[in-house]
Amino acid sequence: MQNRYMKDIYLLALVRSIRSFSFGYIAFLLPLYLKFIGFSTTLVGFYALAATISSSILVLISGYLGDLYSRKKTLIIMSFLPAIAYIILIISHNIIIAFLSSMFGLSLSPMGGGAGGGPVAPLQTAMVASRTNKEERTKIYSYLTMIAIIMAMSGSFLSSYIIKAFPKNYYYYLFDIAIALSLFSIILLFFISEKPDKFNYKADFMPKKSAKNISKVAIAGLFGSLGLGIVLPLLPLYFKHIGANDYEISIIYDLSYMATSIALLLSNKLQHVFGYIKSILILRSVGSLPLFLIPLIHSIVIDAGIYILRTAFYQAALPIRQNVSMELYSPEERSRGSSITGIARRLPYGAATTIGSILFQIGMYFIAFFAASIISFLDPILYYLFFKEIDNKNKLIPN
Repeated sequence: MQNRYMKDIYLLALVRSIRSFSFGYIAFLLPLYLKFIGFSTTLVGFYALAATISSSILVLISGYLGDLYSRKKTLIIMSFLPAIAYIILIISHNIIIAFLSSMFGLSLSPMGGGAGGGPVAPLQTAMVASRTNKEERTKIYSYLTMIAIIMAMSGSFLSSYIIKAFPKNYYYYLFDIAIALSLFSIILLFFISEKPDKFNYKADFMPKKSAKNISKVAIAGLFGSLGLGIVLPLLPLYFKHIGANDYEISIIYDLSYMATSIALLLSNKLQHVFGYIKSILILRSVGSLPLFLIPLIHSIVIDAGIYILRTAFYQAALPIRQNVSMELYSPEERSRGSSITGIARRLPYGAATTIGSILFQIGMYFIAFFAASIISFLDPILYYLFFKEIDNKNKLIPN
């Protein structure tokens, strides 16, 4: 690691960890809260679609502003948005007002959900890449993700306690905590250096140097999100359908975070044993295919176990995939590359959630989960076909 930028890596890790603390429970809290204030299952699906569209626009804006203006300043701006959304959600039970919160890039995607992070994700990923080298990057991404997951798990544990202690008002306490943490994380961003993200030449508006690789990554990711978006944002509602209560659902998410933090320790080792691309193929396949089993087994314990394990395997591929992507994109185009591929994931994800909500509403659970399993499996297959030469040559190939 470039030692002079160690402080920045630590600050980025701290900011991500603080943000992840609340994201650890927002994924399951949000659909439950929307139902609580009067949303139908179908309307929850449309909320997810609206949030996905707004997030896609914000991701594109953040990527372009990051590369062409300032990654640090753009990250600060985008970090305000979740707090604004949470404030809107708690000020009124009016469905129209609550729906407005979807404009600020919130996501109903749980960890390992396939839609990617919010508008801050392309910026954070590129900022870490500009402060590290490719040999150590997978390990660093793994550690950063693992720390974030531990914090998400801590937030989920806290939410479990608050749900039990305040069964009537827990929504509001959890949103208040999320607002406070979002604002605190913004303060820390001011202490990060901008120097590693400055380039001495004028960048093209379109990322022409990396266009071919960006297109390939986008096509593969599109199918992953299209499949997983059908069921994962609505999974808390399915767990309630088969008999789980809100507290039990929070425990399921706690365990998924715990399993993922363990699985992430394997990422760096797997890429050395199997190679970058084969590791992604193995992990993402195991993270996609078992989904079709969930509606066949009406046991909350077994279904939860399937979800927990597939989440751990799916998420363990993330640091490897981030490292590969950062090498496939030119340094000055990394934020825009991540933004464009992010849109390719988010838009299909939101559309798929709308379709999934209709299938859930009419009770066609097996069709929803089977489609999610098969379609999302195309993601690792295509990724392998596009980039298998990286393993064959035993190195990361720049564009």
